[in-house]
Amino acid sequence: IKFTEERHYNTNGYILPKSVVNYPGMDVPDFTRAIEYKYFLEQKSPHTIVVKETSSDVGDPYYPVPNDRNQELFAKYRQLADELEKSGKVIFAGRLANYKYFNMDQALDNALTLWEDTIMKMHQQPPAPQ
Repeated sequence: IKFTEERHYNTNGYILPKSVVNYPGMDVPDFTRAIEYKYFLEQKSPHTIVVKETSSDVGDPYYPVPNDRNQELFAKYRQLADELEKSGKVIFAGRLANYKYFNMDQALDNALTLWEDTIMKMHQQPPAPQ
């Protein structure tokens, strides 16, 4: 990830609508996330700093970049994951398993749905005979 710092002087309030704004789509190609740290400290200041994160294929990967090459690679990993999941010894979940960005509410929903659809069904007892 490349970090770009923007300093804003003599600005009323904040620059961003929230402390952290994610941009996972291709409609904002310059960066994937913007953070305004002044929110965290509830500072009263006419100045602020916004840091923007830009994904790159250089260095350690942090976010998926949904290009054709990566989609093809994900399809291969998904096939391997499906085979491993059939063994019943592993379950893949979350952002990496789905190869897409989840907001926190979506990540929790994904985990709870997976729990209900797999773990709960594995532990359900058949109904008692009448």
